[in-house]
Amino acid sequence: MKLKYLLILIFVLLSCIPLFVGLQYLNQTAGAHYRALFEDHLSSLSLIAKKRVLATVERFKDNTALVSSRTQMRISLGRWNQDGDPVHVTKIRQILNDAKHGLSQIKEIQVYDRQGVFVAGSGADPDGELALDPRSAKETITLQRAGSDIVLVSTAPLILNHETVGFIRLEFYSNFLTDMVRDRSGLGETGEWLVAVRDENGDALFAVPLKYDHAAAFNRTVSKERLDVPITQALLGNERLMANAPDYLETPVMASTRYIPGLDWGLVAKVNEAEVSSLVSRNDTLILVAEVIIIVVAICVGVLLSVFVSGPIEKLRAHTSKVAKGRFDPPPELGGWREVKDLATHFAFMVQALKELNESLQAKVEERTRELNDANRMLENLVTEDPLTGLRNRRHFDERYAQEFGRAKRHAHDLTVVMLDLDHFKSVNDTYGHSTGDEVLKRVASHLKSTIRDSDILARLGGEEFCLALPESAEASCMSFLERIRGEIADMEFAADGKVFRVTCSFGVAGLDADVESKDILLERADAALYHAKQSGRNRVVRHGEVAEISNG
Repeated sequence: MKLKYLLILIFVLLSCIPLFVGLQYLNQTAGAHYRALFEDHLSSLSLIAKKRVLATVERFKDNTALVSSRTQMRISLGRWNQDGDPVHVTKIRQILNDAKHGLSQIKEIQVYDRQGVFVAGSGADPDGELALDPRSAKETITLQRAGSDIVLVSTAPLILNHETVGFIRLEFYSNFLTDMVRDRSGLGETGEWLVAVRDENGDALFAVPLKYDHAAAFNRTVSKERLDVPITQALLGNERLMANAPDYLETPVMASTRYIPGLDWGLVAKVNEAEVSSLVSRNDTLILVAEVIIIVVAICVGVLLSVFVSGPIEKLRAHTSKVAKGRFDPPPELGGWREVKDLATHFAFMVQALKELNESLQAKVEERTRELNDANRMLENLVTEDPLTGLRNRRHFDERYAQEFGRAKRHAHDLTVVMLDLDHFKSVNDTYGHSTGDEVLKRVASHLKSTIRDSDILARLGGEEFCLALPESAEASCMSFLERIRGEIADMEFAADGKVFRVTCSFGVAGLDADVESKDILLERADAALYHAKQSGRNRVVRHGEVAEISNG
């Protein structure tokens, strides 16, 4: 056998056998790897959707607190409970309409008395009598059907002077849910979002229209006994990735389940297993084609390399044969090794290109990670920040205040709570418009924020009402500071429609005493002092101790 053909066979075998074995292993593992990547993708989509739902629901809770904290509404409801005068109902209805116009997500607001009987609403009065069970009218948020619409219903008690004077019920449009289930980006052709609640039997009741059943909302259920179905696992609180699980149509699907705590909702992102298998098979086909191309290239490279290596040797053998026969021709010019060197250079270039590609992919992964962290921080701000004033909202205040109260009780430190409320703020909205009222709230909030210490806690509780917690500060020592703030707010000038006007603010102050056993009692004392400030003429700072002295006198 000629040396050239022998080298060709050796180089082909040396290049093809390892390639064939390695590519076969790659072909076997690539399918599982691609499927794992799709599972991670589906899990990430469902986690982002869960955070979006939680952020939106928290915003609705803040809106509920914003409406229910209106002092005049609670006062009018308390008076209506006492004398039943229709004038109070008219006043409540005006406040509800004003609140509804200021919040676009609200569909309807209804107020009930302490027995759960309907009093007033933001829309037309209902044809029949409405009633609310006081035992179930706690601070809850549920999904319900209202006619042809699906609404998110929030209920909360209305408290005045530490007593429940009634209840409020708000209906929010659920566009954020319907938009989410219609937007199936990233879920392929057969992908779908599922959202479900529990019915009275504990079964999974779908709360949104389904891709393959548009009338499923509050009509279609899945038995709680079907533990193999993803939506049932989601309602059980099991957040997991399920493969080859039957959906509501008994179709095998890949699904990522999520549980919405506090609301008892189940959320599922799913894709038919047939589509996932098709994507994996398509990837396997591409790998097989790549295998064939690589093997053909390897054979060609082996042939060329053997020719380059054997060529000079064949020429040298022929020259040696001629010399042995007595022919002394000039020796041939030997080549071939230069081509081998060029081939090695090309291989080095390919290695460098692969290294640069890996670095580029690493940079993209880091960029995506930063974007995800930024999105998480944005969601955190949506949950804890008041969008109008930039101050912290009630949820953030409750968390920080609970920490400071516990620290003050453990170490016997001072703690003072101040409730602030702008006087006659509704007349500002009625006279100059809501945009001017918003500017007033922003300027007052900015002034308060610039005046307090970094360790103090300032939040907008709702409407024109603010709350301030002052750690390491006694009630008596805060009075001059609060009087200065009250005077500075009263001196502020606001302009609208060519007119200049001022606003005033009332303050209720309560300090932590030994007899205060819970953080809610301290807040109630500050609220009672604020109520006394309002009743005694407004634009003043009232300590809870003064209210107690008047009550004892």
